[in-house]
Amino acid sequence: MRRGRLITVATVVSLCAPAAALAGGLSRASVSARVGVSGASSHLVLAITRNGRVVYDRPVTASACHGRCMDVAVPPGKSPLHVLDIDRDGEPEVILGLFTGGANCCFVDQVFSYDARARAYVRSQHDFLNAGATLRRLNGRWVFASGDSRITEAGFTDTADSGTPIQIWRFARGRFTDVTRAYPKLIRADAARWRRAFDRHISNGVGLIAAWAADEDLLGQSALVDTTLNRLAAQHKLRTPLGLPQHSATVFVAQLQKLLRRLGYTK
Repeated sequence: MRRGRLITVATVVSLCAPAAALAGGLSRASVSARVGVSGASSHLVLAITRNGRVVYDRPVTASACHGRCMDVAVPPGKSPLHVLDIDRDGEPEVILGLFTGGANCCFVDQVFSYDARARAYVRSQHDFLNAGATLRRLNGRWVFASGDSRITEAGFTDTADSGTPIQIWRFARGRFTDVTRAYPKLIRADAARWRRAFDRHISNGVGLIAAWAADEDLLGQSALVDTTLNRLAAQHKLRTPLGLPQHSATVFVAQLQKLLRRLGYTK
């Protein structure tokens, strides 16, 4: 059922069969999508057209939005909408980027997959928190490249001076799956980046070394992480102007290691 005329169309994207083949699979469907503001309710509305027929036309909702959602760009590019065969099943998906608003912002990406049996689109979504995500092709398939904001928001120091260890998510069969460990080269590069940042900002470096530790734990280098953190603590190089937990570098190390275990970086 149509929910009201789109009076402000933010974006229109489409994908037909030849382009779908380039995106990772041959599709016989021509799919386009548009997002804009409904004249009836002033809410954001997503419409998906398949082979010339509108098969999805609904207000955009997400539990994290606490009311109205705002569309936001999903890189690469500045569009909040992408039509791509991201799971390589020969059927294009529609990807919509949302910003939840509020002081504790967050970026939610929604994927609309076509269910041939129901002849309808099914919505899946993932909250990438403050890090957001970028669509990127790795090893011939699309992934969501992001960072783990749970480390950033752990409270070891201010958010602006904290690092977000790399996260890579794959979408398939209606689910987002963390596949970061499948890309060790990228993890190593990310770890090196956070270690360089820490060395340049030792006066407020605990949030940066935390991101480095998470990356190295993903690589199976927990012994290196333990040795390095304990050495830095002994050298009084684990610092933040906000004050370490209980003003103790060793307590910070213990709390960081506990957090990384809880989040699945180590066992």
